[in-house]
Amino acid sequence: MDINKSKTTQTKDDPRTSNLKIVSKFFTDIDDLKEFFAYRRYEIIQLSPGSLQVGFFSIQVGDIYFIYIHANQGTQTFGEKLKEYCNFSIIWFENEGEFHVFRHPIESQRTIFAFNGKETDFISSQGGAMTEVCIPLKTFHTYADKLQRHDLDDNFRSKNYVNLLPTGMKEIKDYLKQLFWLAVHEPTWLQKPHIDKLVADDFIPLLITQIPIKLNSKCFLKPSRREKLIAQAEQKMLAHLETPLTLKQLAQNLGSSTSALSYGFQDLFGVSPMRYLKVRRLNAVRQHLKAREPESCKIATLASEFGFYSPCHFTQDYKTMFGELPSETLGKKAK
Repeated sequence: MDINKSKTTQTKDDPRTSNLKIVSKFFTDIDDLKEFFAYRRYEIIQLSPGSLQVGFFSIQVGDIYFIYIHANQGTQTFGEKLKEYCNFSIIWFENEGEFHVFRHPIESQRTIFAFNGKETDFISSQGGAMTEVCIPLKTFHTYADKLQRHDLDDNFRSKNYVNLLPTGMKEIKDYLKQLFWLAVHEPTWLQKPHIDKLVADDFIPLLITQIPIKLNSKCFLKPSRREKLIAQAEQKMLAHLETPLTLKQLAQNLGSSTSALSYGFQDLFGVSPMRYLKVRRLNAVRQHLKAREPESCKIATLASEFGFYSPCHFTQDYKTMFGELPSETLGKKAK
């Protein structure tokens, strides 16, 4: 499925055709990506070093959104969800790292996740691709009732993932592949009359019937002690972005060991605790550079406020992380 080179298409509403809208975007800046998702109030952090490349492709068929998004770098995303929708996400492909949802690793060949209606907490340590299907709550419940799946209620939605049989996941992916292919190569086909009802009648029952009827505690994720510890460590780090903090101090503040923190951060983010702290500080400096006026901003002074006391080392770290110099980021403000 090659959708990365597709053009943006947005069809006009026409009572004779399906309400089809196709949007294709490409991002090389994390803040542009955050601005694009502003309606979801997401916070997005770049985790792995290098120039960022993110592709976004969305199909709206009727009142259902089918979204494909890929990134070449690791990212951390957290924030609010659209409460009026059921959101079902699956991993399309992984790079070298892992995907975590609500701090748990997920199985790309079995897991549908992120339908929790309250918030999102998603980590891709080395990048990859995922798809998301957003179905209005009313529409989803209508089809669930028709199929007598009364178990797929608000209690089900309060969870955050469910495992399917591998054959069931394959059927869902095969359908999505065909839909994305049509959107890229035969978009006029998707504009035929009543196509929105056809897609809804095909896909939503397919999705619902693949969700196990008898769910037990093993089907859903629950935060472990380690995950709670890492969440507490993140909060401490964010409170110390502008003050010195060592791994030993962090462990003492949390009543933990340095090894427990190190293993936890490596498993979740693919980096050590202090590397993660540096990544968050670099992201913070980048946000400040974009907000400051070039004439009144001294890069070395700003960097020192976040613990980067060597201008030379800071510049090197910054370029390695974002693929550009701090002065280039600041220069974009002037333009």
